[in-house]
Amino acid sequence: MNNYHTHTYRCGHGKGSEEDMIQSALKLGITELGFSEHVPLPNYRRFLMKSFVHSLKSLHGFCSFVRAMILNGPHMRMPYQMHIEHEKTVKELKHKYESQITIYQGYECEYFEPYLPYYRELLKSGEVDYLILGHHFDKYPISDYYYGKKHLSKKMIIDYHHDMIAAIHTGLFSYIAHPDLFLMGVEEFDELCQKVSYDICLEAKKYHLPLEINAGGMRRGFKKMSGEFVYPYTNQFFFQIASEIGNEIIIGFDVHQPQDFNEMIILKLREFARENQLNVIESIEMKEKEF
Repeated sequence: MNNYHTHTYRCGHGKGSEEDMIQSALKLGITELGFSEHVPLPNYRRFLMKSFVHSLKSLHGFCSFVRAMILNGPHMRMPYQMHIEHEKTVKELKHKYESQITIYQGYECEYFEPYLPYYRELLKSGEVDYLILGHHFDKYPISDYYYGKKHLSKKMIIDYHHDMIAAIHTGLFSYIAHPDLFLMGVEEFDELCQKVSYDICLEAKKYHLPLEINAGGMRRGFKKMSGEFVYPYTNQFFFQIASEIGNEIIIGFDVHQPQDFNEMIILKLREFARENQLNVIESIEMKEKEF
């Protein structure tokens, strides 16, 4: 069993160090472990300033903006100035535990166009082994632009569709984390949701990009959608389409604390995969990207 979706306390909304995560993974019998903090972004405050006018649309959005400006990252991502320490720690732990587990350095990234050259350089330089696409925000990393919020508008669903297809075409990512995140904010799996789901699955299949069934969505429990109780993400409606198309599926624990490594979640993920006849793969391809 492998897991390439692992966060630590450094992201601002997790608990436990890199070594805590490794020790918990070992107890569960994990053989390959990838660290994938929400990517630290250089000049983050300057990037956030572009969202200032948009943050004024709601009190919640403005508070989200102010908090991010003050903290320079958390509660959403590791501050950029912390990335050297994090990568050094992971490298040291790779050697310390090399006889017990294979460890990789990665990051989970949004499709933020201004940062695409930075993502490419992370891969080219060898600073990271892989990147995963975890697209949480539409252009601006503030709450009003969060794709997982309640009552997601049709416009934002369309924007999510556009961003995801564009991200797939970059060739930057080893797989797509929670590709169905946008379904958290809808109550009916209507024609628009079907089209977005089909298009994401078809493009991912075309570009040989695995889709993730995500334990984080399962830990949220069930929600009612189109008269059925389903997970908000790792959503049955979405993954029935992935099954029909024949997408490769990777399991992601989306770990944010050591106890997220547990047998119960493995059983749930495996059961979901079996019930939906998903083509589960155990490892991701890590190769030098060509751009």
